[in-house]
Amino acid sequence: MEALDALRRVLFLRDANEQILRSLLLRARTLEAGRGEVLFLRGEPCHGLYVVLEGAIRLYNSSANGREQVIGVERTGSSIGELPLFDGGNQPYSAEAMTPSRLLLIPREHFLSVLHAHPDLMQASLRALAIRIRRLLHLVEEISLHEVPERIARYLLTQAQERGACFTLDYTHAELAAQLGTVREVVTRTLNRFRKAGWIVVQDGQVTVVDRDALQALAGAEN
Repeated sequence: MEALDALRRVLFLRDANEQILRSLLLRARTLEAGRGEVLFLRGEPCHGLYVVLEGAIRLYNSSANGREQVIGVERTGSSIGELPLFDGGNQPYSAEAMTPSRLLLIPREHFLSVLHAHPDLMQASLRALAIRIRRLLHLVEEISLHEVPERIARYLLTQAQERGACFTLDYTHAELAAQLGTVREVVTRTLNRFRKAGWIVVQDGQVTVVDRDALQALAGAEN
């Protein structure tokens, strides 16, 4: 995807005119990352705003014993790294390419100068930041208030709602476990349980949701 088209898909830039978008591109540069390549680590200085042009970027935090918590996966047209742009702090999470990826990096000072010159863009950025905070609060709620089978059921329902009843499982069981705050063995065991119950069919990396009502009953009333 071309840089200008990708910027138009960024949540807080959707209503920005072409002049603003082109001004953001004046000092932007393109980066390429191979699968497994780390863009930055938690605690490193923020160099600017990243926009995904192609590929998928995994955002995560890890503990001293190697346990990971996936915060999210950003794909084409998504932005990465807004928070430290505003508070001046370091990166709050690490970012790694899940697939070969291409990104746009808009330097921090240049981004802020454009932002301050356009108050409407500032407001849109703050709204986007609020949405991200709400998503993080939802993640905290999922991990702290719901058991693992509930989380997996909710994940499958969300994927089916967004992508159709049959969809490709984008993650390995280990990656999905990291995203849902558990371990690979539990994910494998739970998916097998759902399969044997006839709630889902899994074949060649494809998941088909067969019994949505059963998953919804397990996931809870919110679904």
